[in-house]
Amino acid sequence: MNPPIDVIILAASKYADSSETSEEYAAANAASYAKELIRGFTMDDLTNSIASIRGTETIVPPLMEPKVPPFEAHQFPRHGNAILLVIPTANESKGRLIRKAFEGQKLMGVAVHSMIVPFDSGVGEQPYNEAGVLGAHSRISNVLRHLDAPEYQETFLSKGIGTLIVASIESFIQLDNVDRPTDYGVVVIHNATVGKTAACLSWGATVPPAYVNRARRFGFEGNPNHGRVTVGQILAAHVPGLDKANWQAVLAGRSRYDLLSDAISHLTIPW
Repeated sequence: MNPPIDVIILAASKYADSSETSEEYAAANAASYAKELIRGFTMDDLTNSIASIRGTETIVPPLMEPKVPPFEAHQFPRHGNAILLVIPTANESKGRLIRKAFEGQKLMGVAVHSMIVPFDSGVGEQPYNEAGVLGAHSRISNVLRHLDAPEYQETFLSKGIGTLIVASIESFIQLDNVDRPTDYGVVVIHNATVGKTAACLSWGATVPPAYVNRARRFGFEGNPNHGRVTVGQILAAHVPGLDKANWQAVLAGRSRYDLLSDAISHLTIPW
């Protein structure tokens, strides 16, 4: 018989104080992760090699047209005819995809200045169902509410900005109204100067339900569609060498970024 293994789990809280709420949150997180760590030692429905999981999933068309809630109207200064593109993400790959799309569709004689500024989605690390669209909407709304900061005002003036566009990509897992869990990407582009919005879904990659179920057992950020742990993290933890951000390339044979690029290329930018 193998000797018992001692495991120490440190409880971490996202709250800055040491209140009872903070301690309860940390304790709940620690208990959840401890339970899943122990469960992981005995689960036999999760593979542990790239060879055994390669090509086991499929690429499927978009489920529906995304329904993006209207954005609050904002008035921004206009100092010329240049365009300021703001991309609210910390993901450089998604930022490059958006910039490439704008470069391919740019207006003749109009300069486009872009910046990547991380903003929270408010839908957890792993959005499910409608939380994907709401996450993209939230990132864009957060940008619009913060553009009165001095650094933005200086950019508007120095670059001769006359049009503000904010573009966001949010990846999510669709669970409702599908035969098998599916990873999609939603692209939302909002022209805040003229109040026009364009949006689309990428083609999706199906996901092994066992990994989705395990990701969901790590809990949620106050809403069952706002997951704390991504399915990609679970996949990468069980399959050494698998890219948690682009597992689709192995499981379904298409890169996540290829799927997103195709979607953006068919989306008309609301200049």
